[in-house]
Parts: sequence; C-alpha cells; structure tokens
Amino acid sequence: MPDRPRDGFAWERAARAATLGLLVLLVVYTAWYLLRYSDFSNDDLDNLVLMQHTGFWQFVLMPTDVHYVPLHRLLSWLVYHVDPMAFGVAVAVMLAFHVGTLVYLAASLRLLGLDKSGGLLVCGYAASGLVIYGLAWWAHAEHRVPYVFFDMCAIYHYLAWLKGGRSRHLWMAALAFVLAFGFYEKAVMIPLHMLVAGYLAGEQRFRERLLHHARPPLLLVVGSGIYVLVYLLLHPGSAQASLMPALRADLEFVKVLFAGASGIGVETARDVPAHGWSWQLATMLAAGLAMLLWGVGRRRGGWKVLPALLLVLMLDNLPIVMSNRIALFGLMSPHQYRFGYEELHLAVLFIGIWWARTAFVPTSATGRKVAWSAGFLAVLAFAGLNASDIRTSRHATWSNLWLMAESHAYLAHLRQGLAVIRNPRPVFENAAVPGYLSIFRGTPDLRTLLPLFVPSVRFDSAAQARYRVLQNGQIVHVQ
Repeated sequence: MPDRPRDGFAWERAARAATLGLLVLLVVYTAWYLLRYSDFSNDDLDNLVLMQHTGFWQFVLMPTDVHYVPLHRLLSWLVYHVDPMAFGVAVAVMLAFHVGTLVYLAASLRLLGLDKSGGLLVCGYAASGLVIYGLAWWAHAEHRVPYVFFDMCAIYHYLAWLKGGRSRHLWMAALAFVLAFGFYEKAVMIPLHMLVAGYLAGEQRFRERLLHHARPPLLLVVGSGIYVLVYLLLHPGSAQASLMPALRADLEFVKVLFAGASGIGVETARDVPAHGWSWQLATMLAAGLAMLLWGVGRRRGGWKVLPALLLVLMLDNLPIVMSNRIALFGLMSPHQYRFGYEELHLAVLFIGIWWARTAFVPTSATGRKVAWSAGFLAVLAFAGLNASDIRTSRHATWSNLWLMAESHAYLAHLRQGLAVIRNPRPVFENAAVPGYLSIFRGTPDLRTLLPLFVPSVRFDSAAQARYRVLQNGQIVHVQ
C-alpha cells in the first residue's frame, strides 16, 4: 500500500514528460517543415522590394493594401536587416510567437482545471495542419501569428484576474490588446473573446459580480469601436459584400475551419465542397450534435459552449466576409485553409471549456491512466493524419503549400548559386521570374528580385561574361 502514492506520482511525472516531449517534437516538426518547404514568396517579395525603395518611417507607416499595421512592417524590416533574405530568421520569429501561444494556451487550460488533459489539447493544437497553413506564408503569418499570441495572452490574463489574480493581469491584457493592433485589425475582436471565455469559464462566479467582471473587456470594446469608426472613415469602400453573400461566406469559413482542424479536409486535394452535402460535412455535424447532446446530458450547462463558439467564430469572420475579398472572389477565399489558423486557438480553448464542464473523470487511478493513454494515442494518430494531409496538399498543384514549396526550391538554388560568385558586382541577364513566385507580378523579373540578395548586382544581356538564372533558380555562367 505505501508504494501506491509513489507509483502514482511517478506516473504523473511520466505523463507530463511524455506530453512535453510530444509537444517539443511537434514544434521541431513545424520548424523543419517551414525550413524545408517554405520561403519568401509573392507578397513577401513585394514588401521587401518596397522597403528597398522607401525610407524607414515611410515604409513602416505605409498601409499594406487595406491593412494599417506598422508592427507588421517593422517585423519585415527587422528580419531583412538581421540577415538579408535568410528565411531562417523569419522562421525563428514565427516560432517564438507560436511557442508563446502554446504556453499561454496551456496556462489558460490549467486555469480551467485541465492539467494532463489540457496538455493533450495543446498537443492537438500544435499537431493541427492549420498551424502549417498559417505559418508557411511569411506575409500572412506576420499578421496572424503575433495576433494569435496576443489574443491568447489577453485571454489568459483576464481569466487569471477573474480567478482572483492581481490587477496587473488586466494591465497585461490591455497591453496585449494594444500591441495586437500593430499586426492585425482583427484585434478589435479580442475583448469579445475575453468576455465570452471569461463568462463560460465560471458562469456563477461571473454573474455574482457581473458589472465588475465585465467592465475590463467592455472598456476595451470602446477602444475597438473607436478603431472601427476611424478605419471606416479612412477606408469607406472596404465593406463591399451584401448581407446574404457575407452570411453564406461566414458559414463557409466556419465549415472549412472545422474540416481543416479535424484533419478531414485538405486544401485543394481533399477539400470540403462549397455546395451540397459531403461526408466531411456530415461527419462534422454528427460530431457537433454528439458533443451538444453530451453537454445536455451532463447537466452542467456545457452545451452552451458550442453555440457560443459558433457565434464568436461568425462574429470573428465579419471583417473579411464584409470586405472586398468576398465581393471579388466569393467562396474561393474561405477555402484557403490559412485563414483557419487565426481561429484555431479559440476552437481549442472553447473545447477545453466544454471538456472542463462536461468530462467524466474516472474515479480509479487505473481508469485515469487508461483514459490518458487513450487520449495520448489519439493525439499521436491525429498528428500522423495531419502530417499526411500536409504532404498531400503540398503535392496539389497551385495549393498554397505547393506555391511555398516551389518558391523554396527556386530560392534555394538561387542562394546556392549566389554563394559561389566572388564578384561583388556580378552581371546578370534579366528574365521573368516563375509565375508561382509572383502571381500578381509585383516582383516580375530578376531586375526586381536579385537586388534583394545582392544590392550591387548589374544587368546587361549583351555583356561578354554574365550570369543567367534558369527557371528552376539555378545560376549558370555565360561567356
């Protein structure tokens, strides 16, 4: 009998070590994938070319299309000036924010009373293919990865304050809210995330001092409202979609999010259809109904979490579904899985809240060990499924992951060739870059691209000795 507590403690340590080990492995896999199959491409190159032809403050304060995100611009400037055109620097920045998100997500789940099961949920988040979709394109990730981090930061500190934490948690949440605006306008939704998550995490406690608990996010809502009004004044034509197409696109975003998050949808290769029934849609609806009924059966109000999640996600999508993107591209936009990344952390957090309110915890130590082991094996299987899905999508021509992989291959050859050229002012023939590297021709040719690598490069197609860049990025010497 005296050995049982020690055995239980040893098992607890082993479970935590296994969870942490798996999480580290998943982060390493993400880093490996980004370094092996992604690189600067399209908007990344356009932004860097613009940076070369403008002053620092002009570049940082210049809008990116309809986005006014100075910290996004500053991040591009810093990454380039640390080591020009070294994608590894960009990957390091993305992973720093990504790991921070994992830390705050795990801490938030612990506040909900989820320790070992919370660790498995965090591993499930890290294993999701939506993380790769979200991080693979640098210009896209510069908006979303810091925003997701600051969103989780604000939510955690608000939850900590609700549980009796000091007022400094509110200051940290407010700071995260402000900094998020520097990267992505969707920061206007952070107070909503805080309010709904805080309410669902402890309804009775929240209602006992409703105004006191709701005041902090409501004050931030005022800031969001001011930002929206100013934004609409500066960009009066930004909201172009009419109500019904916007609502239809909103539902499509949610459908694709859950298809991608569950691993049953693969961009381009095995996408959930935009119209009609499909096995993916039927599976998602069945799973949602089962979770809803389980929540009703447990009689703890857990069923409320799922409609609340749906409402939050649909409100979250309003900025994009009301924009010119939907007016121009219709339902093509929701089927770019990279957009699911910016909602994935909310889905996992709300599932954690649902689990905390509805889970059946075995009373025996053996039962708890079996339940945790089954969960761990399920996460391993989920990780394997998503790795396979990512590989499938990468091989689907013109998918986003295919574009990034092709860009990586081209720029890797280009870097290798430039590394062996000793002339500080090499002469090249000008030529168009491949279409996948600059779809909208913002960086149309080598005369635009190569100065990013070698600022002193010259171009003269009639020179007796010059270099030529082949269509795969390899450099040959022409005499």
